[in-house]
Amino acid sequence: MAGVRGRWPVPLWAPVCALVLGWAVLVVLRHSWAGDMRLHLGTLHGLLRDPWSPVDPLVGAVEGSPYYSPTMVALAAAAEVTGLRPQAVLELAGLANVVLWLWALIRFCRLLGGPAVGPLAVVFSLLLWGLRPHEWSGFFGLYSLSWTMAYPSLTATALMLLAWHAYLTARWVPLAPLLALIVLIHPFTALNTALGLLAFVLARPARLRDRGQYAAGAAAAVLALAWPWSDLTALPAAAGGLSRIHQGLVLDLGADFGLGHYGLALVGLPALVTGVDRRPLGRELLLLFTLAVSVAGLGAIAGSYGFARVLPVALLALHLALASCLGAPGPRARRAVYAGVAAAACAAGLYGNSGGLIRAWWEPVPPRTLEAWKARDPRTVYAPVIRKVKPGTVVLSDRSWPGRLVNGKGAYSVVPGWPYPFVDEAARRRDVRRFFARGTTDAERMSIIERYRVDCLLTTRRNRVGLAGFRVRARAAKGGVLLSCRLFLPRCLRKPRGRERRRSCWSPPRWGSAPTPACSDRPTRSRRAGEAGRWRPTPAPGWSSC
Repeated sequence: MAGVRGRWPVPLWAPVCALVLGWAVLVVLRHSWAGDMRLHLGTLHGLLRDPWSPVDPLVGAVEGSPYYSPTMVALAAAAEVTGLRPQAVLELAGLANVVLWLWALIRFCRLLGGPAVGPLAVVFSLLLWGLRPHEWSGFFGLYSLSWTMAYPSLTATALMLLAWHAYLTARWVPLAPLLALIVLIHPFTALNTALGLLAFVLARPARLRDRGQYAAGAAAAVLALAWPWSDLTALPAAAGGLSRIHQGLVLDLGADFGLGHYGLALVGLPALVTGVDRRPLGRELLLLFTLAVSVAGLGAIAGSYGFARVLPVALLALHLALASCLGAPGPRARRAVYAGVAAAACAAGLYGNSGGLIRAWWEPVPPRTLEAWKARDPRTVYAPVIRKVKPGTVVLSDRSWPGRLVNGKGAYSVVPGWPYPFVDEAARRRDVRRFFARGTTDAERMSIIERYRVDCLLTTRRNRVGLAGFRVRARAAKGGVLLSCRLFLPRCLRKPRGRERRRSCWSPPRWGSAPTPACSDRPTRSRRAGEAGRWRPTPAPGWSSC
């Protein structure tokens, strides 16, 4: 390998990284997103409206949220300084995430062997998943990455690799901020990081003698707890509410005889088992795989399916072990056979991740072609009406899923589109069912509207509700989707109720300056004579909420 390196002036990782980055650029240029991207768009909108004490981006009911991580605060500051739209900022952040992940992975692979280990690890991490890989946050297969490259989870994964490298090389000063950032950016990745550190300690208990790691851990805890935009102490109590949505990650383990979602990574199992004492960090990788599988299995037995989020780090151990085996010097005949098996698995993985390839196609792709390439269509029947939803409004929908589309516009939904244990989701669902029940009176419906400060109704054809004070704002020809909004003045001009802050519906303020109403040029409210203490809207027919 040294001879090849001497004849080839370009580092071995350069063409691989250039190819991956070029693919990421093509995906970004399509501007076609779905899934949790809408959640992160809503998070940016919330920080732009109120950078210092924003309400949660889903329902706007509580102050602060775990989604307000250092990454999102930094992106909101960048959006404010540059004037770019939140989606453009997230797309550029996606490219930066890919670069950071590639650099962190190759940097960590320097501890595993020669210069070929890093490029091989990149290829295996992108392809060796399954024939129908998941597109989950924290899963870095090619198809999943085409949707999640802008997510904070990829940032946290890159920082996890850097933290592991810092620990193994005893660099305690950068370890503290890295650990704090991982905990704040993506708590699930923090669990994976902890498993890696535990595996390193179990493999070499003598590492515990260095006192610098304890100071780094204490500093990381102080930094994480001092973060003002969210309360980390509330996360353990809320973890149970996130279990059900992760159930499929465990139940899909046996799909397609085990090859559906994770089976191709098992090609690295022989390298993992046989490299315990023969290759660098062989024992650490085996312990990491064992710990991750044990945590996921015990969590599934206990009904806590959220622990299935450790599966990516179990597969990462297999990928790294395989790259270390094939990239290190050894018997050529034996390596040639193993390399052929790995190449066949990568070809199957490329077929399974073909949705990630079609996502990089630079022309519009019809739905049938997307389905044939195993990629989902991000377009929905709600698109024509969602364009009319204004940031800061509260939307009540007859289905919970459109709440994700609403959040992507910087608005709030009555029922959160994602599991959100920080609010009483069950009570909100009951109120929505009662609102659309046939026997509910208009007075009961108006009480629900006032309780949640609803500005717009998003309904399908069979659940249409006609209420006085609402008018049709937009409709979709396909699907019978209707958006109706209030006729009176915007929420930002109403008198705040209780602890409600007036800025909840204000336009994005300049950082460090006082906000100004987005609708200051519209008629204002007046207090009628003889009605002290009562605020009545000035008649303004034709005005809908902001």
